[in-house]
Amino acid sequence: MIKKIIGAKRELISLIKEIIDNRKLLFQFSLNDFRARFAGNILGVLWAVIQPIVTVLTYWFVFSVGFKAKLTDGKYPFVAFLVTGLVPWFYFSDVLSSGTGVFREYSYLVKKVVFNVRVLPTMKMLSNLFMHSFFFLVGVIICAIYDFLPTLHILQIFYYCFCLMAFLTGVTWITSSIQPFLPDINQFIAVIMQALMWSTPILYSITKFSDHPKIVFLLKLNPLYYVVTGYREAVFSSGWLWQHPKETVYFWGVTLLLLFVGVSMFKRLRPHFSDVL
Repeated sequence: MIKKIIGAKRELISLIKEIIDNRKLLFQFSLNDFRARFAGNILGVLWAVIQPIVTVLTYWFVFSVGFKAKLTDGKYPFVAFLVTGLVPWFYFSDVLSSGTGVFREYSYLVKKVVFNVRVLPTMKMLSNLFMHSFFFLVGVIICAIYDFLPTLHILQIFYYCFCLMAFLTGVTWITSSIQPFLPDINQFIAVIMQALMWSTPILYSITKFSDHPKIVFLLKLNPLYYVVTGYREAVFSSGWLWQHPKETVYFWGVTLLLLFVGVSMFKRLRPHFSDVL
């Protein structure tokens, strides 16, 4: 067991070095991947903007106008609260869905012995980071309209974005390593994502369950709670990252576990990719 942990640690360190050494190549790959997603469309990259905006407007109309539901704790306007939760969620959703099938999508690179395919999930994260940055800026502007102007707290967004990317790295290593052998995992993830969204405080405030500590405890077990809450604190200037030591330790414990599992799974399954792709 100790040997496996040491081996996984070495693989993880090795991957980090490879990402740093190949950062220029990764950036070019991610840029090409981003462009390729919208190639041939009349509106091109605008589709990446239209979809999240329509989603935000739909949720706002249904819950705030239609149901007139009071989903926040009264501190923040619903639109601002909603957008700050959807920004990290859209990034998580897009990276997980595209990163899971990355080895099948780039099967021609997987079959090349000289190309290190371990960096392909990272490429998907960087590719989606372009729209994530834009959507985050839109969120900041919407919050500023409601008088929530950026302060020094906004700098925390770099930390929480790094948290999300580290978490996604572990998850996508696992799902992308399994996908070539089990294509149905894409449908399984789609089902899980529906449940995961409603168990993440995106459309509602966790304070609504303050009278039910067990529910609050279960909701906080979701690692995305830490990230979504962090994004909101950064935009609304409502707290600092060091004010949540228990949540921080828990999040990084889960993330490191996923990274070690992902590295080990990829190492074991990589030699068989060419047989099924």
